[in-house]
Amino acid sequence: MSSLDRRSLLQGGAAAMVFAALPARSAVPAAGFHPPAAPMLYARRLERGLPDGAMLVVDRRFTIRFMPQAEGFRVDGEQVAVEVDAPGALAEFARIERERREAGLFPLVLDPSGAIRGVAPGFDTRGLDEAAREAVARIDSGSHPQAERERLRAFVDAVHRSANAILTELPRDLFAPVDCPRSERRAVALPGGDRGEVRLSFDAVRDPASGLMRSARREVVTEIAGDLRRTLESWTLTPLN
Repeated sequence: MSSLDRRSLLQGGAAAMVFAALPARSAVPAAGFHPPAAPMLYARRLERGLPDGAMLVVDRRFTIRFMPQAEGFRVDGEQVAVEVDAPGALAEFARIERERREAGLFPLVLDPSGAIRGVAPGFDTRGLDEAAREAVARIDSGSHPQAERERLRAFVDAVHRSANAILTELPRDLFAPVDCPRSERRAVALPGGDRGEVRLSFDAVRDPASGLMRSARREVVTEIAGDLRRTLESWTLTPLN
């Protein structure tokens, strides 16, 4: 296994450990949550640092509506747009993401204070499995020199291995954020005696009248043997005009 591939695998594993712990540490929103009845535009942007300094960026936008119910709110939503920016080696990943409709996120259930009840549904990686196979087949059938072919295969494999860490659970207090900014730093013991560090930060702006999130940002930085990688997620909620 190349050092590039090995580092990427360790990076993905370290990030997944911290993401798995995040929901238990999320702040519980306070009272005073009054979302509007009118539909809103919800946007989520994901930026993932990849090997060789490349970036994978996925923007999704949804129309959502907060529906009062007996013990809180139900959030219904429908995807209305998606944009993907990825390096050439990830062309198949980008195609899959552009064609995929994010149907598993909504509906969400919130308690009366705006906190997400339970855990947001996980991401189905079968599409990425297919994209990885297609990307590798295209690399193998091309005319790249052997060294370049190995580099491209390692690149695709690194992204595939870290797919679950790329697409994470939502912060429990995303729609009604409190205790911001907040941060966490952890040392992580890794296979083979390696050690790494994961730093996580979350910040948000909350509307004082409704208690609803206006914008939020979560950053995860993993550092393994001097190799630093960032994952940035940002969200916005705006009136739907």
